[in-house]
Amino acid sequence: MKPQRVTISKILKKYDLCQYCTSRMFSKLDDTPTSKLLIKKHVKKFNKSPNHTCYICKNIFKNFDSLLTNIYEKLDYVDFKTFNLGLTLKPSILERDDHVKSKFKIKGIENIKFGISSELIKKISQKTSSKRTNDDPDLFIQANLKNDSCFLRTKPIFVYGRYNKKIRKLAQKQVSCINCNGIGCHNCNFTGLKNIETIEGKISTFLIEKFVANQVKINWIGGEDQSSLVLGNGRPFFATIVNPRKRNRILRKSSDLNGVYLSELRKLSVQPKGSIPFKSEVTITIDTEKVISQNQLKKLSILENIKIHNTSKDKKGISKKIYKVGYKKLGKTSFSLDLFADGGIPIKSFIQNSDLSPNVSEILENHCKCKKFDFKNIII
Repeated sequence: MKPQRVTISKILKKYDLCQYCTSRMFSKLDDTPTSKLLIKKHVKKFNKSPNHTCYICKNIFKNFDSLLTNIYEKLDYVDFKTFNLGLTLKPSILERDDHVKSKFKIKGIENIKFGISSELIKKISQKTSSKRTNDDPDLFIQANLKNDSCFLRTKPIFVYGRYNKKIRKLAQKQVSCINCNGIGCHNCNFTGLKNIETIEGKISTFLIEKFVANQVKINWIGGEDQSSLVLGNGRPFFATIVNPRKRNRILRKSSDLNGVYLSELRKLSVQPKGSIPFKSEVTITIDTEKVISQNQLKKLSILENIKIHNTSKDKKGISKKIYKVGYKKLGKTSFSLDLFADGGIPIKSFIQNSDLSPNVSEILENHCKCKKFDFKNIII
């Protein structure tokens, strides 16, 4: 063990090391009483002098309390049981650590970044009664020891629900500001969005306030026209709540958002990937260019159990099936059409002459126009 004592002595004579770096550097070397005494004397001498600076870490541990205070203050506003930690250090600290280990051929000890991370994790765990994990933690803490700052990012919350739209002239999705095209400007208060009420805006605001989050991203199951109603059991949607700080809030099954009614709300462990097939029951009010008779409307019966094909170049090969058809004459040049069909049929295009084949105008040999359409049910 003598050569190792000599190594310890040489390192401590050449480099000033703090208590932490000394303990870490020599943890795998000689642990005889003589070596321990040598290390203890060095640490005592180092601690007595306020002017001593650790060669490796530059007394980084003196700033530990400041960083931890910053972290704890931010954690006070976050619900979490598990966390993980990322650490940013000055490259020079890692380089000096590697230099000493390489010069004296010290192997098998943890590097300084791992050691500092372990210390931070231990203190955060004790303070917050939480557990560190690599496996999908509730919270990720990015600690930056370059400037004693920290950044928190929480695991998203996934929500499923349905909405009923009870008022017309309410768009489904947010619209980009026409002045800045979504970049953000004074006209849109730097949101990048047009200042209009939308279903997306109402749902997003509700969930952001509920979970104190940064943003909500919605995966829509189909869509409707601005003037359409959504009746029956409502349209399903999936929402990703980004960076929620209050993840333990209770989410009630329903909520009335002034014209938009939410139901079947519940948290999900994961959000479904890819497109989700669905079927819709829709009632369409149609105006015709020429007078229409009841006998002529009977031609629409051929739509039952038929596939609608999109013949446009970019969507060629896409087809949707209609399962049931109903119709009713409303006036000389108007009628209603009830469909139970695969979701995703563009209703207005299906009514008029378009790339959809067959379409209503084509079947009736009468130019038709969609006046309005409402969804009675959406089934997934």
